[in-house]
Amino acid sequence: MKKKILAALTAATLVFYSWTTASAQEEEQAPYVVPVDTFTCNYNEGKGPADLEKAIAKWNKWMDGQGTDTYGAIVMTPYYYGEDSFDIGWLGYWTSQEAMGAGMDKYLAEGGESAQGFNDVLTCASHSHWATIQLKAPSAAQQEKGVLMFSDCSIESEDGWDDLYASLKKTAAYMTEQNYNNGMWMMWPVFGAGGESTYDFKSVTHWDNYTDFGKAYQHRANGGGRQALREIMGDRLDCDTSRVYNTKTVRNVPPPAAD
Repeated sequence: MKKKILAALTAATLVFYSWTTASAQEEEQAPYVVPVDTFTCNYNEGKGPADLEKAIAKWNKWMDGQGTDTYGAIVMTPYYYGEDSFDIGWLGYWTSQEAMGAGMDKYLAEGGESAQGFNDVLTCASHSHWATIQLKAPSAAQQEKGVLMFSDCSIESEDGWDDLYASLKKTAAYMTEQNYNNGMWMMWPVFGAGGESTYDFKSVTHWDNYTDFGKAYQHRANGGGRQALREIMGDRLDCDTSRVYNTKTVRNVPPPAAD
């Protein structure tokens, strides 16, 4: 897949930095970058969800004992997926990069017992970090359960970041007008993947439940949404088939607003 934008900048972090800098130079507030970590894991032999719940409870107790209120996390279970899927995904986020660094030092130094609890239950094939920006806030406060949809997207337009971001914000505004009740984010790969990525970012969409998911799908498929969004976005993005996950919040810390 061709990668046409900012060809001189090959690292995702440099691409992202150049965009936020350009936005700031035009006296627009750059979107807040939320640090996000993900793990993809499989259950060890003889282990399952009940064992994971025990490990999470033990970890949460340790986190509470540290007074940690800067890290939130959800567990993802695949619902629509392919052959390369996994048993459990873990998505954790910090309120700032500074909180991330301090939290990592604390956990590595003193969280060994909690870490071992997870290691006894899961074996994780990947651990990645993402610079994440919010395009559309969720409709309500973070729920215990929800639905997340991920797509890998490549940028096909040569018109620049300002044009792309403006189009994405128009898309978000249209979804708000049509009562999609979803949140939207862009997740840029920073650490962990290795090698050259085949996409530029992950497009992530959240719904509180499958009822809202189905309403949005109905409108997009049969209510004119597909045509309207096509008119807004044109050929700026090329995204692959989406994966959908059931989510459960295991540590509820409101993420910072990224609008």
